[in-house]
Amino acid sequence: MGPLYKFDWFDFACGLQLAVLIGFCFGFVLERAGFGNPRKLAAIFYLRDFTVLKVMFTAIVVCMLGLLYFSVFGWIDLGRVYLLPTYIWPQIVGGLILGVGFVMGGYCPTTSIVATVSGKLDGLIFIVGMLFGSFIFAEIFPFLESFYSAGDMGAVRVSDVLKLNSGIVALLICLMAVGAYWFVEKVEEKFGDKATLPGGSRRVKRSAAALLILLGLILAIVNPDRIAAERPSLQVQPQNKVEEIQKPALESKKPSSSDFKIVDDEGC
Repeated sequence: MGPLYKFDWFDFACGLQLAVLIGFCFGFVLERAGFGNPRKLAAIFYLRDFTVLKVMFTAIVVCMLGLLYFSVFGWIDLGRVYLLPTYIWPQIVGGLILGVGFVMGGYCPTTSIVATVSGKLDGLIFIVGMLFGSFIFAEIFPFLESFYSAGDMGAVRVSDVLKLNSGIVALLICLMAVGAYWFVEKVEEKFGDKATLPGGSRRVKRSAAALLILLGLILAIVNPDRIAAERPSLQVQPQNKVEEIQKPALESKKPSSSDFKIVDDEGC
């Protein structure tokens, strides 16, 4: 939503409303996928149910293909999409800590909220633990500050690291996804409970895999990076409603929600 907001497709108030709606839909889908159940979430570590991998990998692939095709069609400027900087060593350690907490508690931060809204007490306890851990981290941050930024690689993409264009990387990730789906289903057949695992037509699965590979192949051929480089840079509309309300007032007034100003666009 961030890049669309920058082009003044909607104002700040509408952006908040869309954020609430998207958040609600996201939580609803997670709950319906079983992500409010800690047993189902932790089952991936026991090789019994790989729903977590399937859902999250699918979300990654859909987002990747959507952004690249939007870029090809000229609907979005990927240069305006904020990328979180990579700090390789603290992120590896953080991932390990999150993984251990995931196995022990059965939740990640998002799924703990889904579980709490669903009425599960253990989800609420997990959230309290996250808040307490965040407080401890903030208190000891001066001692961790040097490690916090260790291995700084900047805002990099997989295509930057591999020195390949985004289309080829998209094709490789689509192939990786199809291979991962096939492999984990074989593992589920061996270790999982067939009575609780979701079913599905083999024909539908093969058609979906073929479509996924086709979409990646098209991107590899058209090369989104070349198209984006040849296209004139998209310009933000000059009359942005948020900027308009930031003009200095001649007389003082009581601050209101309309005086909000984006200083650092990290959330977009």
